Amino acid sequence: MVPASRSVFDPERFSPLRAFLRWSSRRALRWFYRETAIVQLGVVPATGPVLFIGNHPNDLPDVLLGLQACPRHVRYLATIAAGTSGAAGKGYEAMGVIPVTRVRDARKMRALGVDMAAVNAEAGRRVSQAFASGHVVGVFPQGGVHDAPQIGRLRTGVAMMSLEAIDNGSVFDVTVVPFGVQYEAPRTPRTDAMAVVGHGWSLRGWRAERIANGLDAGVSALTDQLRTCLLGVTRNALDWESAHERDELVAAVAATQLPAVTAAQAPLLERAARLVPIAERLVANRRSDGGTPHAARLHTFVSELSHLVQEAGGVRTSARDHARVITAAGLVAEAQLTPIWTLLLLTPAAMIGWLIHAPIFWLVWRLAHRFAKARADVVARAYVPGLQVVAMWYLLLAVGSVSALVVSGKASWLTIAVLMLLITQLPTTADAAVAWRDGWRGHALVWRVRRWPATRRADLVRLTEALRAEWKSGYSHQ
Repeated sequence: MVPASRSVFDPERFSPLRAFLRWSSRRALRWFYRETAIVQLGVVPATGPVLFIGNHPNDLPDVLLGLQACPRHVRYLATIAAGTSGAAGKGYEAMGVIPVTRVRDARKMRALGVDMAAVNAEAGRRVSQAFASGHVVGVFPQGGVHDAPQIGRLRTGVAMMSLEAIDNGSVFDVTVVPFGVQYEAPRTPRTDAMAVVGHGWSLRGWRAERIANGLDAGVSALTDQLRTCLLGVTRNALDWESAHERDELVAAVAATQLPAVTAAQAPLLERAARLVPIAERLVANRRSDGGTPHAARLHTFVSELSHLVQEAGGVRTSARDHARVITAAGLVAEAQLTPIWTLLLLTPAAMIGWLIHAPIFWLVWRLAHRFAKARADVVARAYVPGLQVVAMWYLLLAVGSVSALVVSGKASWLTIAVLMLLITQLPTTADAAVAWRDGWRGHALVWRVRRWPATRRADLVRLTEALRAEWKSGYSHQ
């Protein structure tokens, strides 16, 4: 079995299903993460073929953040094991997905009668066709979800397809743009996530330069170059302990910097993303035999401050929670608290949203934990089939409400039409519910710290000022 060859995909042609999938993906991110930020270190060209490569630490959210990070439609390469028939097949078709096979799926593919070599050959043809049409092709070169503290070895298939595309005459050049998905805590609801877009480069130019210098410009060399690009926009560490130390440092330092006062200054999450390379070097320095006193002092201040954030009820790796705790101590930080009057006005809609969604959100989360086979599967299963469970819940509410109208004798075209209109607004009430909860939690974090004894708040002020001074003395210029 091989996916049927299709006519050229046109991302500019309106597709109701594609519009719905994008709408639901934005909802899924909003319901799970507190804030998602796009950090533009580089840009995606407005026209022309683009190879958009990303890391893959957290399954489906990585895909959705990649869609948000790119201003143009992204045609992902995705495993055929997810299904190219039925609902999955329709979704693949609407999004312009290019199916491929992976070695890890070989047994399942053989059982289904899938000719893996033929599928990948067809995928290569479609990639060349996509580039020739000036499309953006999105790929996770690791070949699947990589639940590890650093970027692992990349598969060579992406490099092979890309070089074939510029060799077969279908396109003159391809711009390679890396994007890194960074999470404060990938599987913790209501934390923040970032997608960092790196600087693009010419594939043909890269190869010409390598050949001119007498260097290898083949598949292996390109694969190494793709990995190097991803290292520049992602978070990497030797082990999970180092990764946690790095994330605490990023959160604490980003939060202790004074808030942006001009458009040229980076907001909190962007500052955090830009701090990652420095934090990685500092952690490596502290853990080495030749660690400097500066790195050791920074670690001490960060560790103590993060402990206080956790004691206040925040997340140790969250820049926003650090900023709110610092604000509660009476210092200036980018806390981003929702005004109380806004929360009060939002309360009725939020209460309706929670009344309707709390049971189903709880069920989705329980099912995700129950059926996840690995850590990285939890969030993916909260999204799909989680969204499908929510949709069925909406359908059940609609059917139950219409039945109640019929039984009560109050059913009419007008009442049913009004009811259906209200049903379509249910996702908006869920938006209000999660926003309301985030707002009150932010204020609760501040109020909790303000109730601490004066000596404890003084410790918080001392640590914050010490961290600011230590950072300024060694790294403020970066």
